[in-house]
Amino acid sequence: MTKKCPKCGKEVPDESNFCLACGCHLDHDGGGKEESKVFSNGKIFLVLIFVVLIAGGILIFSMGGNGNNNNGQVVDSQIAKEASEFSLTISDVNGYYSKENKNYLFSTEVLFQKVPSNQKDYIVKVTYLDENNTDIGHEMESLAKVYYKTDHAITVGYHNSYKYMNVDSVKVEILKEDKVIKECSTKVDKNKFNF
Repeated sequence: MTKKCPKCGKEVPDESNFCLACGCHLDHDGGGKEESKVFSNGKIFLVLIFVVLIAGGILIFSMGGNGNNNNGQVVDSQIAKEASEFSLTISDVNGYYSKENKNYLFSTEVLFQKVPSNQKDYIVKVTYLDENNTDIGHEMESLAKVYYKTDHAITVGYHNSYKYMNVDSVKVEILKEDKVIKECSTKVDKNKFNF
């Protein structure tokens, strides 16, 4: 059985909901109504989602959505100011093997020439890296717990491992609220390791 499309007059199968020739929506009572091609099949829903995503992106961008407290330059200048309060160098990296404990111990000696008075706000992160610059072990500790006024290097970043770590370089970072304030790194002299 067939029926005629009320818009274009073409013959369409009786069970069809749409005219195959013009796309007119066919009611089962024989009538028909024209379907808007722009907003058919849920396209209006997709358009609304797209508009909301664009508006949200503009809002996040205008508010400094990358965590820069509404002004990236202000945060960058604060970090630069705090970084100027630090002066440090890595003086040595040590590696030992304990036969008794059957583990490897790494430590890093850092010479702090200059630090701010409020050390409790800062974290010292020591990262041991392989030849691909991949983090193979790291330690974090409060600067206030490791720093004391001295002209000598301070040992930080004690890291134990039960398997051999092929340490190629070490990176020391001073962090405040998960932001890197100061950073230094060095290649290690593997000949000095006591393995």
